[in-house]
Amino acid sequence: MSDFETALRRIRKHGEGILDDAAEMLRQLVRDTSDAIHASEGSILVPSEDETELRFLVSMNPALDPSDIRVPVDGSVSGYVFSSRQAMAKIHPDSIGVSKVDEAAKLTTKYLLAVPIVDDDRVYGVATFVNRAEGHADEPFSIDELKMAQGFGEIYATGMKLYRKIEFSTSVAELEIREHACEFGLDGLEENSGARGVAAKYRLPALLAEKSLTLPEREREMLYRMADLLGEYAERTDVEEDYDL
Repeated sequence: MSDFETALRRIRKHGEGILDDAAEMLRQLVRDTSDAIHASEGSILVPSEDETELRFLVSMNPALDPSDIRVPVDGSVSGYVFSSRQAMAKIHPDSIGVSKVDEAAKLTTKYLLAVPIVDDDRVYGVATFVNRAEGHADEPFSIDELKMAQGFGEIYATGMKLYRKIEFSTSVAELEIREHACEFGLDGLEENSGARGVAAKYRLPALLAEKSLTLPEREREMLYRMADLLGEYAERTDVEEDYDL
């Protein structure tokens, strides 16, 4: 292995580790909330690019963390919470989404509580909590527990922002790793299928962030906000374009 390849692999591995740590932070937040509201387990779901489905970003259930299982926004409890931004608690919920998740996770959902993850007029996803912890097995989620989960949901938005910023930074690094690999003829590093799609979405925001380094602080903050908005747009489109600023 060449010295160039060793260096680039080291950067990639470190970036992947940082992103994994951010996911574990979200996972731990779910555990904290589950303990506080006496839930058996919980998950964070985020929208697909076209916002017609929700996917599991992190979960206390190993079968769902992560998984390819998609929950339709239309006709599901989680989808309703995502669309309406209203928290909801259900007893014996009956929907296609619940049935699909129950089958994959090998459980039966008796109690379900779902809260939106919202901040700055943006819905980042939905936090769901399923069934009850030991000592509360036959108790539905209470109003106080729902309100507590809503409070945690507001905190989750901060965690999601941090996660997205880390995803942005590691994706920018992945773009540069691929460019260096091409420059030095390192075929084994040119493609990283796990990060390729994510990295491509951030090409324009990355260029804007790079340009911002030469600007005064006020203008730099404005450009960072623009990059953030473009990143949000990129999450909702599969279009890849080349930009030269």
